[in-house]
Amino acid sequence: MAYNSEDYFRSKDFKNILKQYEEAEKHDTYAMLDSDELVDVAEYYYNNGNAQRASEIIEEALSIYPGSAAPLLFKARLELIEHNNVEQAEYFTEMIEDKSDLEYFYMKAEILLAQGLVKQADAYLEERYSDVDDEDKDFYAIDVAALFIDYDSVNEAEMWLAKSEDTESVEYKEQAARIFMERGDYEKSKELFNNLIDNDPFSTQYWNSLASAQFFSNNIEESIQSSEYSIAINPQNATALLNKANGLYNLGNYTEALKYYLRYSELCPTDENGEMLIGFCYLLLDKFEESTIHFEKAERLSAPQSPNLVDIYKDWAFALCRLNRIDESMKIMDKTDHLSCDHNEMLVYRGNLLIGNGHFLEAKKYFMQAMKESGYSPNIFTKIAITVFESGDNILAYKMFGMLFKSNKNWHDGYAYYAACCYSLCKWDEFLNNLDKAARYTPQDAKLVLGKLFPKNMDPKDYYQYMSDKIKNEDK
Repeated sequence: MAYNSEDYFRSKDFKNILKQYEEAEKHDTYAMLDSDELVDVAEYYYNNGNAQRASEIIEEALSIYPGSAAPLLFKARLELIEHNNVEQAEYFTEMIEDKSDLEYFYMKAEILLAQGLVKQADAYLEERYSDVDDEDKDFYAIDVAALFIDYDSVNEAEMWLAKSEDTESVEYKEQAARIFMERGDYEKSKELFNNLIDNDPFSTQYWNSLASAQFFSNNIEESIQSSEYSIAINPQNATALLNKANGLYNLGNYTEALKYYLRYSELCPTDENGEMLIGFCYLLLDKFEESTIHFEKAERLSAPQSPNLVDIYKDWAFALCRLNRIDESMKIMDKTDHLSCDHNEMLVYRGNLLIGNGHFLEAKKYFMQAMKESGYSPNIFTKIAITVFESGDNILAYKMFGMLFKSNKNWHDGYAYYAACCYSLCKWDEFLNNLDKAARYTPQDAKLVLGKLFPKNMDPKDYYQYMSDKIKNEDK
């Protein structure tokens, strides 16, 4: 539950505050710190895994400064973000004495945002805006923009940032860069983060943000380099380690990526993502036994309705299949029955696992069940046909794709696989026809499934003409 940046906790100002607090504690005396400074110390301990100590410091702050905003806001946010307890968050927020404090306004809005009440939060903050002193309006608008970005409400964030005239301030540029990132305008985002780095080259926060913008714009090697700068500033920077690991993974360097995921997990031992990604790296390195250990850890760390659980169970089941522990694999897949996901797709995935281990009859039962329960959905039929193709039965897959597109004239998914079937069976006219459709309707699939048949950097829109000419020349 970090609110101060890591850069702040590395600053001389904070180090002096922490030293003053710890010296006083050592001599059993009172540290002459205000409530905000005590909360900063509590947050430092909390971020370093000592939640109990953080709680004690917050209670100490409240005993000295009852009704003070900072410690009550800490408790409110803890209830809201860590425990999803709206009532308790409201309770602690209303204990704040100074209800003209801007942080009080932000917390009231955050409670609404946490419940998905974006319009109500916006209306509330707009009402409070008229009460804010003129000299604070720019500051307020930027803070509100940051709050909306935190809750993925980019339109509202953009409108609030436009209220600020302080366009050259660091705070304004930070939020503008984040909005560009969310909008997918990575070039403008990178430009702003580079500008911020020029003024503060030792900010791990800016280097990490730049690395993310570079990653999303597919500048993977640049992203890794930015992460390395951040790691050089602070070797224990969890975000930088994760960013570098993601970059290495994206380049297919799973061995190196694993090293950084392991370092990240050591720093963030309660984050399910770390264990999940470690497990997946082991999976890709064919170390299936090791992967199961980390998928099990990831499950233990996950909340009951975590969106990661479906992927954790699927990859865990895959690893068990590769270890020929089929019954265990199916029991892991049973755990998806109670999750919010497409259960027909889970049936297809079960069949996929079984057919990959030679259990064709058992796989067929799951495929038939999935088709029946989905109402013979073309989506499910496509996934089954793809599974059959990937299992090596090109003749059956060819027949299935033929049935699929004959019965669903407006269905476009699967043409790349249909074309691949035709290619393997030397049905050249059908191959070219389906290749053309794949390139037009699903170019990414065309590149993924058929790309090895073409020059490396060729655009899928050029596939048909290239292959048509090639087949004609071979006929001659």
